[in-house]
Formats: sequence, C-alpha cells, structure tokens
Amino acid sequence: MTDAYLGLGANLGDRLATLSQALRLVDELPGTHVVYVSAVYETEPWGVADQPDFANLVAQIRTSLAADQLLGGLQDIENSLGRVRGERYGARTIDIDILLFGDEEWNSDSLTIPHPRLLEREFALVPLLEIAPDACLPDGSPFPREGAVHGRITRTLGALPGFEDRAVIPAAFASESYPTEGAEWVEVASSTPVGRIDRAPDLELLFLQSVLEAEGIPFAYDPFAPTESFNPWGLTRTVRLLVPPLYAERARRLLAQAAAATPEFPQQ
Repeated sequence: MTDAYLGLGANLGDRLATLSQALRLVDELPGTHVVYVSAVYETEPWGVADQPDFANLVAQIRTSLAADQLLGGLQDIENSLGRVRGERYGARTIDIDILLFGDEEWNSDSLTIPHPRLLEREFALVPLLEIAPDACLPDGSPFPREGAVHGRITRTLGALPGFEDRAVIPAAFASESYPTEGAEWVEVASSTPVGRIDRAPDLELLFLQSVLEAEGIPFAYDPFAPTESFNPWGLTRTVRLLVPPLYAERARRLLAQAAAATPEFPQQ
C-alpha cells in the first residue's frame, strides 16, 4: 500500500458537492481508501484570470494501485463528473492531480510526480501541509513555502461535507468552542483580565477573533472563551487565543496589522 496525496479543485457548478462526489468515487477505486481530507479553501484563479474562484482541497489516500493506474482511475472520475478538457488553466467542473505518491518519482508524457507546479501553488501546498505537516519531497528535503505565490487562498470554506470525520481540523472551523485538549495549537494573542463573574467580555480578544474569522483561520481559546464567565472569586486568569501551527505565521501577521490599524487596542 502506498500513501499518496491528491489535489482537487472545482470552480463551476456546486463546487462542494462536486468535490464530495469526486472523493466518494476515489474511495471506491480498487484497493483505495481516503484517509484524511484538508479543509476546503477558496482560491484566486491563475493562468486565466477571468473565471470564477476555485474551491480546493488536498486528500491523503492509501492505495494498492500503481501511480499510472491511479491516474487512469482519476481521469475516469473527472470524465464521469463532466470534466471538459478545454483551455489550459481555465474553468473546470473538477480537476484531480496526483501531488505525491509515496517517495516515487515519475517523469513520463502522461504523469509527473511530484506534481511539477506543486511548490508554486498556495492552494496545493497549504492544504497538503495541513494534513501532512511533516511531508517532504522524495529526496527527503522539506517543502519551501516562499515560492507558493500562485492561486492565493482568500478564505476557508470549512470541512468538506460528507468527509468531516476524516478532517484533521473537524467541522468546528472558526469556532471558539473547538476543543483544544490534546491539540498542539499555537498562541497568537493573550489577555489577563481580572476574573469577575459580571465583567464585560474581553473586547480586544473578541476583536482579534473577528480578524481570524474574516480570514477563515480556525481558532480556539485556552482555557475558555472571553464570553464565558470567570469564577466568582475574582481570580486573575490568562486567556490565550490559539491557532493550528500551520496558520500561526499568517495569523500573527494579520493580527499585528489589525492591532496597528486600531489604536484603541494595544499590540500583542
């Protein structure tokens, strides 16, 4: 069995329904099982700018098929879902690419692995590293992120319907109630108000939360959200705003920009 990573995208019709159907069909390929599914990201088109925004995700599969056999199965799925191979980089009902196939390298007329433009595409690299943060190139080198400048992510659409149970970050996206126990999330802001049961919510943290929500970045609080009551004894408690490690750099940059542009809230 080989672990492989697929990039899926759609920008025509009901994008989420098509992506869900495509993954269900992948799950039905001989000797193949969908293991993990990233969040769905809305992304800017590139190559051909005048077309609708894409919905993109990456899925990890485990398969007994060879890479070329897998490619044939994926192309059959594309055709069954109405894929028309027209303008390069143009609009499409569904697109399924093999990004990585174990540690194998392929270079033929029909198949190149790793995908030749993987390192250039934010819409492929970010969801790949979401579900496989330790993924590397076949030669063992890590993925450089600075070159991923095409297909910029504009927002997160959440977990793929029908595959919530295979999401690394489940359906409670951008939710202050998302459980953090056992999750190695990263602090991007904190506050230490005095714990009064009748106190007003921490407006600064709620403001920063709204910035993350607007960008589709999943977040959580430790030990509880600012809107929840403290204990009645007036103890001081630190509340931390957390994001998954993959989003930490982007979140800190956005929060610093938001704090700098909003004088009433001091920078963290």
